[in-house]
Amino acid sequence: MDRTKELTNFVESELAKGRKSNIKPDDDLLSEGIIDSLGILQLVSFIEEKFNIQVDDEDVVLENFQSIASLNNFLSAK
Repeated sequence: MDRTKELTNFVESELAKGRKSNIKPDDDLLSEGIIDSLGILQLVSFIEEKFNIQVDDEDVVLENFQSIASLNNFLSAK
C-alpha cells in the first residue's frame, strides 16, 4: 500500500471517526475539523511507528499537517 493511502486510511479510521469519509489528498484536515491538536500528536506517533521517520518538534507546524498531500510532501523530504 502506498504512503498516501496508508495516511488516508489512518486519518479516516482513527481520527475522523465518522466525521468525514473519503478524505481527498488536498482536504484541509484542520479547518474541516477532521483532526485537532490531539489528532496531530496521534498522527506523529503513527508516522514514527509506521514509516520509521523521526518527527522533530520543529516539524510539527500547520504547513506539514494541513492535508494528506502536505504530510506526504513533508515525509518525502525527510
